[in-house]
Amino acid sequence: CSVFPIHFLWSWSVRYPPSICAARGSNVTINCTFTYPPENNIKQVLWCSMRSNYGKCHYQPYVYDSEANNSQSFQYIGDKTSDCSLLISNINQAHSGEYRFRFITNKEDGHWTGYSGVNISVHVSMCRSRENGSTIPGDLLILTCTLNCSGNLAEVQWFQNGDPIQQSEPVLTFSRITAKDSGNYSCSLRNFKTTIYFTYLFLIIVVSLFSLVFISAAVMLIRR
Repeated sequence: CSVFPIHFLWSWSVRYPPSICAARGSNVTINCTFTYPPENNIKQVLWCSMRSNYGKCHYQPYVYDSEANNSQSFQYIGDKTSDCSLLISNINQAHSGEYRFRFITNKEDGHWTGYSGVNISVHVSMCRSRENGSTIPGDLLILTCTLNCSGNLAEVQWFQNGDPIQQSEPVLTFSRITAKDSGNYSCSLRNFKTTIYFTYLFLIIVVSLFSLVFISAAVMLIRR
């Protein structure tokens, strides 16, 4: 049988999870592991976003650098041995994209970047039952908060003009809509009430009886 040299078992590598689909405002963990030859000692660990970096992530900017002050949004929860996990807090659309991990050892040529990377996409959307046409008093209108990937939106927080309203279901129903329902509506996960995912503005068209009489009289005068 073949005998492999011991260093084969300690090759340079970074292992990422499959692509991640996250709800905006949530906290996302990128579980990651890395290996290297045992004669190396880790000096520095780095994470880069391919939206602002390229290739082997040789140069700044980094979303995380163990030798620098970092944004509170990115927290390294791994170590300098084998765990390269990264926590992204309160994730938003700007965090979408590919991320790569890089580590540097005490050896002159002891550095490595995991090329495959991990892709993160951030999703939440809102749809309405009436896509076209105006909304008038008495209409039925349904707004639905939707997570466009696997996940649970069992409890959401709805807002009207930025103020929370008493609704925890993903579907907001107006059985007979009125003028007071006009406004800018948005939804978020219940655990992240300060984050607004998607907004929808609708105005209720109200025409009073007096206005109808006035308009009718004006039309009759014009026809004369």
